Order: sequence, then C-alpha cells, then structure tokens
Amino acid sequence: MKKTFLLALLFLVSVVAASMVYAAAQQQTQAAVRLIRGAAEALGGRERILAVKTIILEGYGEAAYMNGGGNISASPEAPQKWVSIPEYEKTIDVEHRRMRVRQRNHQNFVFASAAGYLGAANPNTVYLDGQIAYNIGQNGRAVRGTEAAARARRLDMLNNPVMIVRVALDPSTKLSNVRSQGNVQLVDVVTATDDKLTLAIDNASHLPAWVSWMERNENLGDVTLRTAYTGYLPFKGVRLPMGYNTTMDFRNVTANKIYVDKYAVDDSIDDLAAPAEVQSTPVPAPPPPPVPQVTPVAKGVWLLHSSGGGGGANSILFEFADHLTIFEAPSSQAWAKAIMERARATVPGKPLTEVIISHHHFDHTGGIRQAMAEGLTLIAHKGTEGLFRENAARKGTIGPDAIGANPKPLKFKAVDEHMEIKDSVMELHVYHAVSQSHMAEGVFAYVPRDKILVQ
Repeated sequence: MKKTFLLALLFLVSVVAASMVYAAAQQQTQAAVRLIRGAAEALGGRERILAVKTIILEGYGEAAYMNGGGNISASPEAPQKWVSIPEYEKTIDVEHRRMRVRQRNHQNFVFASAAGYLGAANPNTVYLDGQIAYNIGQNGRAVRGTEAAARARRLDMLNNPVMIVRVALDPSTKLSNVRSQGNVQLVDVVTATDDKLTLAIDNASHLPAWVSWMERNENLGDVTLRTAYTGYLPFKGVRLPMGYNTTMDFRNVTANKIYVDKYAVDDSIDDLAAPAEVQSTPVPAPPPPPVPQVTPVAKGVWLLHSSGGGGGANSILFEFADHLTIFEAPSSQAWAKAIMERARATVPGKPLTEVIISHHHFDHTGGIRQAMAEGLTLIAHKGTEGLFRENAARKGTIGPDAIGANPKPLKFKAVDEHMEIKDSVMELHVYHAVSQSHMAEGVFAYVPRDKILVQ
C-alpha cells in the first residue's frame, strides 16, 4: 500500500513539475512574441513590415583589414588599418529572401590587391538565393558557393532590422530566452534554416538596437559578431537605420561600418534568383587536404610551399641537432597541420618543437591554433605575447578547430631585439624588424652560414 502511494505521489510530483516547466516555456514564448510585435510596431507596424517586398541600401563605409586580423595589435589602442568602401549597395528581395551586395574597396595602405568599381565590369559582388550562395565571374558565368558562404550571407541579410523582425514574426522561427541587459531586452532567434541570432530591442523606443551571432574564426576560434543600428529614419512607412556598426567580441575590434546615403523601399529590382545551372549544381565539396611541396634551399634548410592546389603561404624548415623549427604557421589550421606533418616527414626522427611567427596579422597566423594544440613553442616579438595568450585561451566549438573546447597553456619565447638559436648543426638569428610600417611587432630570420634571409 505504501509503495503504491509513493509511486502515485512521485507521478503527481512529476506531472506538476512538467506542468510548471511547460507553463514557464509558454510564458517565455508569449513574452518573446510581445517583444517582437512591439519592435514591428516601432518599425512601421506588423502589416507594413510583412508587406515590404524590396529594400535597396546605398551608402559607403570602411572595413577592417583581414576582418579585424590586420587591425589587431599588441597594443589595443594602436591605430587600425582600414579598407575604404566608397561605394556600397545591398539589394534585398525581402519576399523571396534573396540578396545582392556590391561594393568597391580601396586599401588605405600599401598592399597587393585589386579593387572593383560598381560602374565597372568587375565590382566585388556576391549573391544569395534562399540557401544558395553564388557568384558571377568576370566571364559572366555563375558559380555556386559553399554552405559556409550561404550561411554568412544569410546572416548578413538578417542584420537588417526589418529582415530580422520579419523573420522573427514567421511561425517557423523559434523565439526563446527573453532577458534584460541594461537598456535593452534580448531574445534568442532560431530560424527555419537553423541560423541562431540574438536580437536586442531598446526599452524606450522598442526599435531593434543590435543583432548578434556566432561564427568560427580560423585564428580566434568562436567569435561573436554584433551589428548595432543608429539613426533610424522613415522610408515609405518603414523605419530604417542610417548606420550599421559591426564589432567582434575579441578586443571589441570593429569589423566594418556602413553609412547609409539613401534607401529605396518597394522599388523594382533585378531578378536575384540563382540561375538554373547554379540551382542544379551540388554544393561544392570540401577541398582535399593540402599537400605541401618541399624544396631544398641549403643544408638543413627547406622551403615548404604550395603546389597551387589549395594550399597556403610558404614556411621554412630548419634542422637542428635534436629538433626542428619552422618559420611561419600561416594561412589556415589545415595548411599548418599539413606543413607540420611534411616537416616531420622530411626529417624523420627529430621532433618539431618550435615555430617562429613573423608577425601577428591573421594571414600569417592562421595556423597558430594548430601549432598551439600540438604543443609547439611560439617564437615571436615580445609585443605579441599578450595577443597570442588571449588567442590560446579561446575555445573553438564551431566547426573543426585544433584547440576545440579545451584550451592549452601557451608556450612562448619572446624576441626583444635579437635571439640566437644555435647548436652544433644550425645557427639561426631572429631579429626585430625595426621601422617596419606594415607592423610594429615583427621579426625576420637569418642563417649566417648560407647568407639566407627569411622574412
């Protein structure tokens, strides 16, 4: 009898607990819906938002070099390197969730690159059609992009406040976790395509204040990007911001800023649907693992380089009496892993223990998370140590990442003005690159025996 009573009591408790959880979830959902409806009213009204068919944004702006990687310095207050965007145009087919972004870039510093003009045949142009990313080359041929490109462009489309609120109004979108943070209310948004964002609504105006999302970064692991909106003005019954400022959660680096000259709402636009040949093309498969080539340079010195088949930038391998050292872990984690494996295969039996980093820019440090994960000691200018320690402490749970969810302590040897690495087999000198305008905290290497300079 007691056993039956206890079982009945446990069942009743579980039912009550489940009911409370359900009720709490319902309250959260209702709060989220009210929050989104309030934002829709502030933007022009729910019916007007749902009736918008097209939005054309024209303006200008600036972007961080290497999406922030060239701007980050050992000194957070150091001046950033900017890429000017004198012409910017984003066309959104709201009704069909299609988009085209065209822009002209100009490097505000010495760098080898080409810039496309909106009026020319080859501006920097990308397209999105629902879940299909595609580009049109100078030859007029349309080429399908990767799933990662499609996701990045969907998020770029959703960082427009009308688009994110309209998507949040869609019954297929999941809303949850309403909470307060300062002068805004936050709500988590998961779209039907499983894109996850957090939308912030201003408590006073009820207008969207910012939207954020997470991405995988080759150098930093998991990063959170946030686009903040400023200066709302009305356009054909819809309020839209005149400024977009996107920042990264690593040292609050600015990724890009867009300043709006004008909007056109519900004007006629080009057909942005992906061409039939693109729609029938499968999503591009991931590239095969890169295979570095090895070219002897001198005794105990090899050039590790790409054969042109999906590899990265060059590295140099040095053989010492009891270990191996490479100069540079560039481009990407996959390329750095291939470089390290090729180095060990070139001189079997000796451990690879060190990597010399020329400077901190992201194209030269794309593989340091791989080097850190494998326990290599980083040799770099003393001014970069803090930056690399912050990097080593960051988790990487989105996509493949060498460090993953369990960061390891950084092994670091600091170069001041000069460091000598020498034994009975090899003599290598590492020097601070003085008065180098490309970066303040850079190094180069020199092999006196063979008069080889590595930079």
